[in-house]
Amino acid sequence: MVKKWLIGILIAVVLVLIAPLAINLLIWTKIKVPPDELVEVVWTDQNWKEEDWQWWYHATQGSALESIIPYKWFISLEQPKLSWWGSTGPFIDPKFLGGFGLLPDNKNADNPDSIPVGFAKTENYFDPQTGATDTVIGLTCAACHTAQINYQGKGIRVEGGPSMVNLKKFKTAFGLALFLTDLYPPRFNRFADKVLGENYTTEERKQLKQKLKSVIAQGKEFADEVKNLYPTEEGFARLDALGRIGNFVFGRELNSENYRVADAPVNFPHIWSSSWFDWVQYNGSVMQPMARNAGEAMGVFSRVNLDPNSPHSQVFESNVNVEKLFEIEELLSGYSIFNGLIAPKWPEYILGEIDSDKAAQGKQLYQQNCQVCHLPPMDSEEFKADEYWTKLGETERQYLKVTMKNLYDIGTDPKQAVNWFQRTVNIDSLASKVGYESQDGEEDFETDGIVKAEFALKFAVDKTVEKKYDQLGLTKEQRYAYDGYRPDKIRSPLAYKARPLNGIWATAPFLHNGSVPNLYEMLLPAEQRSQKFYLGTKEFDPKYVGFQKDKIPGGFLLDTAITGNSNAGHEFKGDGTGEGVIGPELSEDERWALVEYLKTL
Repeated sequence: MVKKWLIGILIAVVLVLIAPLAINLLIWTKIKVPPDELVEVVWTDQNWKEEDWQWWYHATQGSALESIIPYKWFISLEQPKLSWWGSTGPFIDPKFLGGFGLLPDNKNADNPDSIPVGFAKTENYFDPQTGATDTVIGLTCAACHTAQINYQGKGIRVEGGPSMVNLKKFKTAFGLALFLTDLYPPRFNRFADKVLGENYTTEERKQLKQKLKSVIAQGKEFADEVKNLYPTEEGFARLDALGRIGNFVFGRELNSENYRVADAPVNFPHIWSSSWFDWVQYNGSVMQPMARNAGEAMGVFSRVNLDPNSPHSQVFESNVNVEKLFEIEELLSGYSIFNGLIAPKWPEYILGEIDSDKAAQGKQLYQQNCQVCHLPPMDSEEFKADEYWTKLGETERQYLKVTMKNLYDIGTDPKQAVNWFQRTVNIDSLASKVGYESQDGEEDFETDGIVKAEFALKFAVDKTVEKKYDQLGLTKEQRYAYDGYRPDKIRSPLAYKARPLNGIWATAPFLHNGSVPNLYEMLLPAEQRSQKFYLGTKEFDPKYVGFQKDKIPGGFLLDTAITGNSNAGHEFKGDGTGEGVIGPELSEDERWALVEYLKTL
């Protein structure tokens, strides 16, 4: 008869063996993503040298993560799973992070630890709550604005293109990695060895453990605070950028009363040529480059002290790195719209040759159906005509007048424009502390310190940037250059902009919310477009010009029936009239001719 104690030991052994499997299965359900795609990375000519894109990949804008994470932690963490045999592998392993859509980067002078594209080391990062400074990890522009298009073993790197990253899944994986490090002693010991180095003291180890617990608690608190604010899942390649910026800056850092539901995901925009537009953002809401970039940096956790109870001299102290933001903008813009970062050309040696006869037919169709909004092709003489250009400041610089289409005419999902138009912010205590000047000399306050979000964002960004300029001792001329030689104007039109279509082939998925998978479907009536499709793969379909849309393990199912995800509007339908109809219905031959021509832009 088998003794009870032996049975107990066997049960315990089985549980020990099974427990990690069960935990790993549970973790995988939370962070399941497509497998990483191994390809040979190649670059097309976008008027940047290798040193340009390497710098761009990791240039800090002064940002951190939602919880302030020391840089050493980021490169020392292990992947969020359990193993019987020690380490589960580095969290920053490109094969692991590749599943979240993050792009690998080799070890080099700008990236000594081989962190992925779009992450930056920020030194002397200041925490307004504690007053402590540290070297931390943060996101930079390239995280959302670097694309890769894979086809038959080649990976075409597209600088300034829309990333296929899933930031929510990444954040979940990172949080689980921290949690398991705290939970499992051997894992924490390995973490401490890497973070603290050799010969650390018991007290240093204790302090590290306490700080880890504090960061985890802070992350949970923040997650609980915003858990109901993002009902529409963003998935891969999308983020409700304006909504999240507003929630962090005005909700988290100023007053929790300013939190708002953000249910308008947008596709990460491609940014070549955009430095020369008169208005940017999908709804054409921001004019000045520094305002756009500083606001974005504040939204990705470049903390600003907005505490009205702080001493006057400390309000608007921030980590926003205006010097780097200026350098980034200069690299993107060049000295005209025709240099700086330019659109990628269709690589025929990888994606196949363009049918020149069909493209010629498509060019005529473009002129008839598309040019009125998207302007003449940038390589044409007509594009240089005075009617398409305007002055915005006191210099002779000319900026491209982007076409704005009201919500009825364009008919696409209205949420992004409407949410921004309707958003209000209570800045009463902060405005009383430092003073407030109206944007256009008119009364901005609606009641009791409440203003529209456009005024609140301008107020917060202007004060933050001005303080940085003062600390740097910039002259009037230098400030004007940093501001992009144009005034800071922010607005909230109920409209979306139509930008030039240079490089459009490399920017799937389409429409501002990424609800149309390829260029061919953009030319169909809405009822004939995919109502559901998957995002997450970088594998390209050169026929339809977009990423493959079929089901993939760990992919994100985009359902166009969900709020913020509508694929209606921008339709070629019937006689060309009606809400959201921009032209008459096209024949199949005409659609394919237009697709072929759009490859040439």
